[in-house]
Amino acid sequence: MTNETKDAIKTTFMELLNRKPLNKITVREIVSGCGINRNTFYYYYEDIFALVEDVLLTESQKIREEFSDCADWE
Repeated sequence: MTNETKDAIKTTFMELLNRKPLNKITVREIVSGCGINRNTFYYYYEDIFALVEDVLLTESQKIREEFSDCADWE
């Protein structure tokens, strides 16, 4: 359930981010969108900025894996 819950939080956050700027997104909107309570959100993330960091790390890892066949950046 851990990965499913975190994935739901990230997915909901990304959907909200596609519709509105980061500074207008609230934890209330995120938890409402993925059907969890606030305590569950805070179990996984300290705040929205910790969620942003996790999303950025996850997405950068996907990019690195996608281009892993490249020897270097040159």
